[in-house]
Amino acid sequence: MWDALVAAILVAVTTRAGEDIGDAARFTWTTALRKVRERLGARQELIDADDPAALEEALRPLVDEDPAFAARVQSLVSQALRERGEAPLAALTVPSPALPAAGSAPRLLPAGPPDFVNRIAALATLDEIAGRVAPGGGAGDRATAGGDAGATPVVVLRGAPGAGKTALALRWGHRRQEWFDGGQLYADLRELPGPALGGPEPTDAVVTSFLLAMGVPGGLLPDTVAGRLAAYRARTAERPVLVLLRGAALPAQISPLIPTAPGSLVLVSTGHDVRGLAMDGARFLDVGPLDAEAALELLAAGGHDRIAADPVAGARLAELCGRLPVALRIVAGRLRVDPDLSAAELAGELAAEPYLLGALALPGEGNAVEPLFTHAYRHLGGDAQRLYRDLGALPVAGITDDLVARIGWPGRAARRAAIDELLGRRLLERSAPGRYALHPLIRAHAARLARETDSDHADRVVAETVGHYCDYAESADQAIMGDRRRLTVDRPRTGGPFTGPDRRAAALRALERDREDLLRVARIALAAGEDVAVTRLGTAAQALYMNHRHLADWIAMSGLTVTAARRIDRPDIEVQVRCLLSRAYADAGDLGRARAEMEHVVALLPATDDRPLAGTAWEFVARVRDLIARVAPEPERAAALEAAGEAFRTAIDIYLEVGSARGVALARLFLGVHLDATGRAGEALPVLEEARKGLNTLGDDRNATRADAAIGVAHLRLGRPQRAYEELTTAAAYFAAAELWHYELEVRDALVLAATALGDRVAAAGHAERAAEIRRLSEPGE
Repeated sequence: MWDALVAAILVAVTTRAGEDIGDAARFTWTTALRKVRERLGARQELIDADDPAALEEALRPLVDEDPAFAARVQSLVSQALRERGEAPLAALTVPSPALPAAGSAPRLLPAGPPDFVNRIAALATLDEIAGRVAPGGGAGDRATAGGDAGATPVVVLRGAPGAGKTALALRWGHRRQEWFDGGQLYADLRELPGPALGGPEPTDAVVTSFLLAMGVPGGLLPDTVAGRLAAYRARTAERPVLVLLRGAALPAQISPLIPTAPGSLVLVSTGHDVRGLAMDGARFLDVGPLDAEAALELLAAGGHDRIAADPVAGARLAELCGRLPVALRIVAGRLRVDPDLSAAELAGELAAEPYLLGALALPGEGNAVEPLFTHAYRHLGGDAQRLYRDLGALPVAGITDDLVARIGWPGRAARRAAIDELLGRRLLERSAPGRYALHPLIRAHAARLARETDSDHADRVVAETVGHYCDYAESADQAIMGDRRRLTVDRPRTGGPFTGPDRRAAALRALERDREDLLRVARIALAAGEDVAVTRLGTAAQALYMNHRHLADWIAMSGLTVTAARRIDRPDIEVQVRCLLSRAYADAGDLGRARAEMEHVVALLPATDDRPLAGTAWEFVARVRDLIARVAPEPERAAALEAAGEAFRTAIDIYLEVGSARGVALARLFLGVHLDATGRAGEALPVLEEARKGLNTLGDDRNATRADAAIGVAHLRLGRPQRAYEELTTAAAYFAAAELWHYELEVRDALVLAATALGDRVAAAGHAERAAEIRRLSEPGE
């Protein structure tokens, strides 16, 4: 009964492509041949041995042992025969002794990867969805709830290509085999030719193979699709069955395969958009990259002592791979096949590779990351493909609706549709409402496509991104700093995304979130010669650095801005930025560099012919001199203090000359701080009170609150802890609400001293705890 199939397979195997089999049949014929070669494994040399008897002897067990394989090859062979104008094979029949007896449980799950790690939370979620773990019970305890007839859970595992969706499904299926008395069924819908290639509908092919696996003789299979589906439902209605479907492209391929026996479960592992399964009550479980610990564990799996010996290099490899399991396995494979390659050498090689995906490959067909992304890209619609390339051209990690609109997608409907398609295929992730992110390896793939498809368009995307970040940063600067003097724009930017009473905190949060992208865009703009854009971005970003002290970023951004200002001959911008740069160096403890910056400033002032700017410059000169005086040796301290005081008075005189009430108030604030810090708190208080009055009159609540804090510190020095505590508490509340961490930290430290002086240990501990939290949040990456 199976002789016809084996004979036809022998014909497919022994037919050479050079013979006149016709163009239409060649693809199907060679596909069947490839399937047989793969399944024969080490015995595939029989194909070329010109020994039909030995080849037939090897082929017969394949039919007996794997009816699902036989069904696939039978479909391909029949299609090839039709394309050659010959009669297709009769319905596949295999001797019943080789098939599972009626009532037995087929176990069709293939083996999962041996180096599976972690996914503890996802495995637990699948247990919960299956409804088989009673509250407080062990892993094998059965609960009575869940799994009611007609309510079979459907779980779709979603994730980027190579995220390990199928590995997770297989691991769970093998762990929970005893839960499914009716068997475990598996089908890879990617392997089925489908109607376009002359095969049956994928669902029909899967049902046929499932029925054969469950013991239905091929000769007794119903003649119609509806009949075969009815037989499948009957076979899966009484005992719990696990159905694992890989690569399903449409909900319609899945819904008919849902069994109804209580305790059954359908697991779908696919990169296609099957959100329509929500109509069937499906649950969607996202499978993302591994965490850092699990990624390192996966690299070390298989006894790679080189990873254990150099965990720093291992961690770097994991990050270069984006902690994507398929990439990690390839990197581990490279270490396995090359015993002389160290983890550090491999990490250096990957980091130096211009196109990282080119290095994430092993010798041999199919052992690479890039084809996974290319396959997913080819299944996108035209608009989604174009957006994918545009997102790859973006020089930033953070993607927003506003940015996508700016780079060429102003139409809301088309933009949302393309974004939604990428989200559905898991080529794009939603990180927050209106914000998106690309996995770094997907970004590398999209970036290459963008350059190869249209490099001029990719350059325009970069230019529009630079312009967007300039506008966005200037809007945030305006919301945070109010009407401070700006030299890069004719007038303060109004409107923008930051409005309402919470605009300052919202703008600070936005700049904090995007601070790495701000610096990245500035570097790209400088390299492209967009010097005006660099000065706009660099001066606007000071609003972040003056409130959240990211000193390395502050120094780097200021250096870029100084270079751009010089190239466009804007000494006034250079002076303004160098003043702030001196503050960054001072905060970093490098007073020598701070003083050098101010020496540059004083030398540049005559070229600016800008008296208000001169007032700002002398204010910063005074502040640097103040800091230097505080640490000067005793014999030099008096002269240094006098030099600082003189500089403060010079700044105040210039501000009075040009009528800058804000400048006068600020200079008095810093003069008062200087007097207090040098042991003259009594002299400082009236100066600080005058400064606070001026700042309140101007509506500058941020700096007026800084004056509140300085007044509180002065009272503390004068032995008035209660008055100090009152002033400092007011200031701390304001800075906390406005998320001005740098200023709040200084106040919290002073409050610890004031509360201690008052004998309030509970309050002192609370302020100390908040200060520690701010320091932690100020660390890179927090």
